[in-house]
Amino acid sequence: MTVGAGLAALTLWTAVFGGLSEFLLRGLVLWAAGIAVLFQQPSPFGRWMGGALDLALAALFSAAVLWFLHLSEQLWSGLYILSATDRAMALVGLVSLLELTRRAIGAPLAILAGLSLIYALFGDSLPWIFRHAGYSLSAVSQTVWFSLDGVFGLAAAVMVSLVFVYIVFGAVLESTGAGAIMLRVATRSTEGFRGGAAHGAVAASALFGTISGSVTANVVGTGVFTMGLMKRQGFRPAFAGGVEASASAAGQFLPPVMGAAAFLMSELVGISYLSICIAALLPALFFFGSLFVGVRLEAAKQGMQPVPRAERQRLSGRDLWQSLLFVVPIATIILVLISGRSPAMAGVLAVATAVAAGLLLNRELRRDPLRLLQGLANGGLAGARIMVAVGAIGILIGVLNLTGLGTRIAEAILSFGGDALLPSLVLTMIASIVLGMGVPTLPAYLLIVILVGPVLERLGVPLLAAHLFVMYFAVFSALTPPVALAAFAAAPIVNAPPTHIGLSAMRLSAAGFVIPFVFVFEPALLILFAEGPAEIALVGLRLALAIWMIASGLARFDSGPLPMWSAVARLAAGLALLTVWPSAQAGGVAAALGLILVERLQRRTEQA
Repeated sequence: MTVGAGLAALTLWTAVFGGLSEFLLRGLVLWAAGIAVLFQQPSPFGRWMGGALDLALAALFSAAVLWFLHLSEQLWSGLYILSATDRAMALVGLVSLLELTRRAIGAPLAILAGLSLIYALFGDSLPWIFRHAGYSLSAVSQTVWFSLDGVFGLAAAVMVSLVFVYIVFGAVLESTGAGAIMLRVATRSTEGFRGGAAHGAVAASALFGTISGSVTANVVGTGVFTMGLMKRQGFRPAFAGGVEASASAAGQFLPPVMGAAAFLMSELVGISYLSICIAALLPALFFFGSLFVGVRLEAAKQGMQPVPRAERQRLSGRDLWQSLLFVVPIATIILVLISGRSPAMAGVLAVATAVAAGLLLNRELRRDPLRLLQGLANGGLAGARIMVAVGAIGILIGVLNLTGLGTRIAEAILSFGGDALLPSLVLTMIASIVLGMGVPTLPAYLLIVILVGPVLERLGVPLLAAHLFVMYFAVFSALTPPVALAAFAAAPIVNAPPTHIGLSAMRLSAAGFVIPFVFVFEPALLILFAEGPAEIALVGLRLALAIWMIASGLARFDSGPLPMWSAVARLAAGLALLTVWPSAQAGGVAAALGLILVERLQRRTEQA
C-alpha cells in the first residue's frame, strides 16, 4: 500500500510541479512500478526461497535502472559507447523487466517482448520479411535500454506524465463511493424497460467502464451485483455474463475518459483530447444502443415485462445528490480542458474535486477517510502494472525501430490485401484481436497500433480513424475466444461456462464489430470529418437501421419469433446498409423497411 500510494503521489506531484528530468522521471517511475509489482505478485516458491528470489529480482532490476540513470548525462549527448559492464546491466534490466511483466499481466506480452529481443540479435538468420542485417548486443542495448527510444521512450513518457494520473483518478473516484452510486442510478433508472436488470447492467458498465480502464475490473466490479440481478429476473446465466462482458468492454470507448486511452491517443495522434472525445462519441453511443436493442429483443423473446410501477425502486433525492460524486469530477475534466489547461492538470484537479466531493457528500467516507488513501494506493498499484507492461512494449518499439520490422509487416499485410481497403481492414482486425488477447486495454492498444496502425495510414485512412479502429478491436480481444478475459472473469460470478459467455457476448457485440468498419468507410460518423449535420444524420440513420436488422436477425426475434429466411434476410439487409455503394445502400433500406412491414402485418394477422 505504501509503495502504491507513494507512486500515485509522485505522478500527481510531477504533473503539477514537474522539476524532474525525462531520464530521472521515467526511470524512477518504472523502478517504483517494478517494486510495486513484486509486492503484489510475490514468488510462489515458498516463503524463504520465494523471498530470496524476489529480493534478488528487486536488486537486479534496481541496479539496472540506477545504472541507466547513472549514465543518463553521457547518453543524452549521444556520443557514449557502451562498455561490457553497460551491456551486462542492460541485459539484466531487460530480463528482469520481462519477469515483472509476466507477474504483472501474464505471460503473453512477456513472451512476445522476449522473442523480439531474440529476433533483434539473431534475425539475420531468418527468412522472408523477418530477415534483417543483424545487430550486436551493444546495438540492441543502446536502442532498447540506454535511450529514449525503447523501454524509457515515448510510451513511458505518456504513461508517466498523463495516463498514470487518470488511472489514479479512476481508483480515487471509486474509493469515494462514486462506483456504488453509479450502479444504483443505472439500475433504478432502467427498471421501466422490458430488459430491466440487463439494461441497468449496460448503463452501469458504461459509466463504470469509462473510468476503470480495465475490462476485467469492470466485469468484477459491477458484475457481482448486476449479473445476480439479471439471473433473478430470468435471464440465462450465459446471457447475463455476455451482457456484462460486452458492456464492460464497450465502456472503454465511452467519452469523456475512455479508460484513459483517450489521453494516450491524443498524444500519439497529435490532436486535442476534446477532439478525440467528439470523434469517439457517436460510435460509442451506437454500440451501447445496439446492446440495449439486443437486451430488449432477448427480454421480449422470453416474455419478460418491465418491473411493475408500484414495485420500482425510485431514485431518491439523496441518490441524485450523491450522483454528484461522479458528475462533478468528470465535469471538472471537461471544463478544465475547455479552459485551455493541460490534460494532466485536468486529471489532478479532477482527483482533488473527487476527494472534496466525496468528503462533502458521503457520510461513510467522512467516518473512514483512510479509504481515500487506499484508493490512492490502489491507483498507484494499478498504474504500476500498466507501467511495467508499457516498459515491455517499449522493448518491442525499440526492436521495431532498430530492425524496421514494423514497415515490413505493413507491407506484407498490404500485399495480401492488395490495394483494396476491406481485405486489409479484415486482416488488421484479425491481427488486432490476436495481439490484444490477454493484454489490458492500454497496453493492447499501444502494442497493436505500433504494429498494424501504419497499414491503415498507408491505405489513406485518416489517422484518428485508424487509431480508433485498432483500439476497438484491441478491446474486443477480451471477448473473443480462446482467451476472452472478460468471459473468464464473469464465469465464476455468474456460474456459466466461459465459452458460452463469450459466444453470447460476441452475438450481443456484433454491431460493435461492424461499427469500426463503418467509421473508416464513412468518417462522417466521427463528426470531425463530416461536411455538415445532414451527412452525420444520414450515416447515423443508416447505421441505426443496420443495427436493428443485425440484432433482430441474430436473435431471430422482432415483435415475435422470426423464421430462418427472415433472419437471414435481415442480416443481409443490415450488411448491405453498411456498404459504400449507394445502390446497395438503397437496396438495404428498401429490404429492411419491407421486412419490418411484413413482420408487423404478419403479427397483426396472427392476433386478429
